[in-house]
Amino acid sequence: EYVSEDDLKIEIHRKINSIEDEESFNKIKSELEDRFGKLDEDLIIYMYEELFEKEIRTLNIKNINQTKNFIAITLSKELTKNIDGELLFLDVISLTRKFRFSMRNDELTITLDTVGLDKHFIYYLIDMLDILKRAIKLN
Repeated sequence: EYVSEDDLKIEIHRKINSIEDEESFNKIKSELEDRFGKLDEDLIIYMYEELFEKEIRTLNIKNINQTKNFIAITLSKELTKNIDGELLFLDVISLTRKFRFSMRNDELTITLDTVGLDKHFIYYLIDMLDILKRAIKLN
């Protein structure tokens, strides 16, 4: 919706697809804002979705299951055993009480109930991944 030229749309998609981490996210967001002004919520969500996909690959998340009511992220056994569970639980629950935790076969599953959230679920997931990275670094 920002532009009508197909070449420009492709360039914007390429830039967004190049997001690898929070630093590149912020750089591309600033670049797009400088060029097109305030970005609409749908474009920002799209950018966060790209960031989320890259970060779950980097963290080597075992599985993601999404339905219309929840998103469940299952961590590998290796990742699960290297987490400060107390930090993870307390900090993630402070984001929203719609997160749930379960263990099965020594693998932690973090579930976000997506119905009735105050904002798009991707914002909570990005914040949760930041907490997860901090919880891993402490061990």
